[in-house]
Formats: sequence, C-alpha cells, structure tokens
Amino acid sequence: MTKSLKKFLLVAFNVMIFFVFSLLHYSNVFNFKIFGAGTTILIPILVAFSLWHSPIASAMAGMLSGIIMDSSAQGTYCFNAIILLIIGVFVSVTSNTLFNKNLPSAIVISFICSVVYYLMQWAIFHTFSEGVNHSLTFLLEISLPSAILTALFIFPFYYLYKYVEKLKP
Repeated sequence: MTKSLKKFLLVAFNVMIFFVFSLLHYSNVFNFKIFGAGTTILIPILVAFSLWHSPIASAMAGMLSGIIMDSSAQGTYCFNAIILLIIGVFVSVTSNTLFNKNLPSAIVISFICSVVYYLMQWAIFHTFSEGVNHSLTFLLEISLPSAILTALFIFPFYYLYKYVEKLKP
C-alpha cells in the first residue's frame, strides 16, 4: 500500500469516527445519562485525536466537530465550534510540549477540557437565565457531573487513537 493511500485511509477513518459518533449522539442511539447528567461524546474523541495530531489538524477537527454539534443543537450560535477549536489546539499543544502521551495525562487533559466546556456552557447559556437557584442547581447537578461522566469516556478513544498512531506511514 502506498504512503499516500495509507494517509488518505487514516484521514477517512478519522472523519468516519467523528461523523458516526456525532450521528449516534444526536440521534439518541448513544444517549448515556445518569440522573440528568449526560455526555458530550465528541469531547473525549477530540481529546484523544488531538493527543496524537498537530495543532492545525486538531483545530480543524475541533472546528468541524463543533460545526456538526452547532448544526444539531438549538440556539448555540457557534459556541461549540469555537470552544472545540480551542480545546483541540490546547490538547495538541500541551501534549506536544507539557505532557507525555500516556493514559494518566489523557485522563487529566480530558477532565480539564470537559470541565472547561461545561463551565463555559453554564456561564454563557445558564448563568442569567432563570435566577440564582436555577443557575447553581444546573451547575452542581448537571454541568459538573456531566463533565466527570464525559471525561471517563477517554479510555476507549485513547486506546483507539494510540493504535491508529501506530498505523501512520
């Protein structure tokens, strides 16, 4: 198999992973919730992808994932595209300069990114919506448990992208 064909197949595989899981997530086939706290499955996929790829590829993956999420969600106004682009670049830069590309680092980075995503979502969309009680209830009962639950999904995607990294030409 030629080098360019192998590279094309890896890019197609990555696009397929992001597309299939976003389709499963937004069609409620993959709807993992515990007491109202749910997951945003594209965050751990993006974190695992960004651990092994350049900042430019991670930014593109984050932006395209965010565009998919914004087109599926109501009233987000490019929030997901911007925040996932930032997360992709952050993970790629920190994994190439500060952290090793091992599982404990992936867990820490995934937890940080999930908390930042849900805190930004809470601050932008829920802080001033229906008063202090509703805002704090949403933060403590939905946002923070969702961040923890989302961060736990790094395990299968870390090992998937670690294996894919070995297949690179």
